Amino acid sequence: MIMILRVLLWIVPILLFPIEIGRAFEQTVPMIGKEFPISVRAGEEEEDPVAAWDGHHALIVWQSTRNGLRRVYGAQLTPAGERIQKEGFPVSSSASQQLFPMLAWGEKHYLVVWQDLRRRKNLEIFGRLIDAGGRPLDSGDIPIGVGAANRKHPVTAWNGENFLVVWTEESAGTGWDIVGARVTPGGKVLDPKGISISREKGDQTSPAVVWNGRDFVVVWMDGRLDQSKDIYGARVDRKGNLLDPAGISVASLPGEQGFPAVAWNGKHVIVVWVDRRDGAQYTLYGARIDSKGKALEPNGAPLSTTPRFHMFPDIACRNKECLVIWEEENGSKEKMTGIQDVVRDINGIRLKDSEKAFSSRAAEPLYPRTTFVSRSFGNHFAKVSTDGRRFLLVWKDYRSGLAASLGRWIEFPP
Repeated sequence: MIMILRVLLWIVPILLFPIEIGRAFEQTVPMIGKEFPISVRAGEEEEDPVAAWDGHHALIVWQSTRNGLRRVYGAQLTPAGERIQKEGFPVSSSASQQLFPMLAWGEKHYLVVWQDLRRRKNLEIFGRLIDAGGRPLDSGDIPIGVGAANRKHPVTAWNGENFLVVWTEESAGTGWDIVGARVTPGGKVLDPKGISISREKGDQTSPAVVWNGRDFVVVWMDGRLDQSKDIYGARVDRKGNLLDPAGISVASLPGEQGFPAVAWNGKHVIVVWVDRRDGAQYTLYGARIDSKGKALEPNGAPLSTTPRFHMFPDIACRNKECLVIWEEENGSKEKMTGIQDVVRDINGIRLKDSEKAFSSRAAEPLYPRTTFVSRSFGNHFAKVSTDGRRFLLVWKDYRSGLAASLGRWIEFPP
């Protein structure tokens, strides 16, 4: 009976307001849940949330300014949207500056990673294992990428055996490079000297990583060719071997291509990024990478070309379809608590894997969009994840003057 009612909720609007169905981007109306707080604390910044799923609950981590330091906190979320740890729990026992957390679920534990300033000389990469009950393991913090060089913006993925943690690392002579290390489910770092994924000239920054069922696929923002950035990638196998030492060119054009996000839909790796190839506003492009490391759409296909500023996309996939989200300027500026900032929306599209969907000749009407968050302040750094049925959107928001971490559920018809 419940399933019948859910189907009717989608069928009745379609009968009343016919829309074209069956195209690469299905123009069906998603069910958008009510906004809920992840962490909102008076007088403190609660920002940059990100979530992962263990099959029963989500673990959300974020950075908080409580107690005078930026530290990583976490809380579990039930499928009903209830936070189990109401105030969150500190992920690390170290009283150090901890920034930009990311996480992945393994077989029994989450691995949370972040950039850390505990030695007060340079940024390093640390991690912590969290069990399915939301408890940090007694083994403590894991030094994953440490030493004299600055390291920042870690990301991680799981392949069924180990985690791969990837970050950008400052190197003499080549600028910022892409480096990684595998971490076992027990917290042992298998590559203490790091895996050199890209040390080309110019800066390589903003990495993202996913497992494609065979290898890890890492993508990043690359400055090897000129001052503007391109999108490159590479595969790393289970043993930590780099399979594409020269890199995979995903998008290499005049004008900047940047801030890639990546997911696997069970068939292809999907890469999305913002793109300024036309020289005006940043728009949204995407491409597929097959299991052999071939970019199927050289330089990508347009996903959203509305002439407004697009930035910071993310993507999550379930059952060969994906939700792509990004923040987009809606054209107005307002003042709030003395800070002038753009007002932005968080928009998204439901993306299916087909030649038509990724055709470079596709027109904007093929891409019906939905606004999930309207008229909100600041850079949201929104992230999306899925429990296999619904999508969970989380973001930071400055509407009250200080950063708050918020979330909402998104569900598409079957």
